[in-house]
Amino acid sequence: MPRQSNIDGLSAWEWPGAPPDTLLMHGIGNYGRYWDLFADAVAERLHLVAPDARGHGDSQKPEDAYAPDDFVADAVRVIDAKGMERPIVVGHSMGGFHATALATAHPGRVRGLVLVDVGPRVDEAGSTRARRLSLGRPDRFADAAAALAYLRETSPGYSDAVYANRLAWVLRREGDALVWRSSKDALRQILDRSSNGSHRVWDRLGEIAVPVLIVRGTRSPSFSEATATQMLATLTHAKLLELDAAHNVPLDRPGELAEAVVSFARGIR
Repeated sequence: MPRQSNIDGLSAWEWPGAPPDTLLMHGIGNYGRYWDLFADAVAERLHLVAPDARGHGDSQKPEDAYAPDDFVADAVRVIDAKGMERPIVVGHSMGGFHATALATAHPGRVRGLVLVDVGPRVDEAGSTRARRLSLGRPDRFADAAAALAYLRETSPGYSDAVYANRLAWVLRREGDALVWRSSKDALRQILDRSSNGSHRVWDRLGEIAVPVLIVRGTRSPSFSEATATQMLATLTHAKLLELDAAHNVPLDRPGELAEAVVSFARGIR
C-alpha cells in the first residue's frame, strides 16, 4: 500500500521502489490513487510519487491560483520534499500538460518525460467530454450504488477493479451522501485557462531536450495520430507508443503502460 503524506497542503502518495525516482501527475478530476493499477504493475521497479493536484483529492482547494505556474510550483515542492533526484515525470492529460510546463520552466530538474494522451491540440470530442464530466456532474449521490451507476454510465467499459478504485478515491463521504473530492470551481478554472492560454506552454515544446515517450490511446477522443506525429517532429528525442485504449490509458492498459515506463526509465543514462 502507498504511504500518504502532506506537503504544504498537498497530499502525496508514495510507493517504494528502485531508482530512478518517478513523479506521476494525474488528469483533471482525478487523484493520486488514480495510479494504483499502474503502480501494482510497476511492482517496485521504480520509486513512485503521485500527488493529488491542487483542487483535487485531499490537497488544498484555493479559490483561485490554477495557472500552469501554480501546478509547476507544486511539482517542484513535491520533488524537493521527497528528495527526488531528477525524476522521470509521467503525466496523463492535464498532468501531461503540467509536466511539459515543468520541463520547460526547470529543464535541469527532469530526467525524462512520459506524456500520456496529451498534446498541443485536444480534439473536440475529447474537449466536450472533459467539460461535460467535470462541470455537468451531479454534486452528490445518495449512496455508493448510485455513484457506481453514474460512473459506469458515464465511463463504460472498464474493469471492476477500475470502478472500485474510482468509487474509493474520486468521492468522499459527507454526512449521508457521497460528494466529489475535486472542486468544481477548480475544474472550471483549469478548463478555462487551458482553452485560453495553453499555447504558451506548448509553443515551447521544442525546447525540451530530455528523452520523451509519447503514449497515445488508439481509441482516444482527445489525442489524434496527427497531433502525436506533430509532436514527434517537434521534439529532439521522442518516441511514440500506441496502445489499444481510450483516453484513460493508465486505467485501460496499466500493465502495458507500466512495462513501457520502466523500460523507458531504465534506458535513460
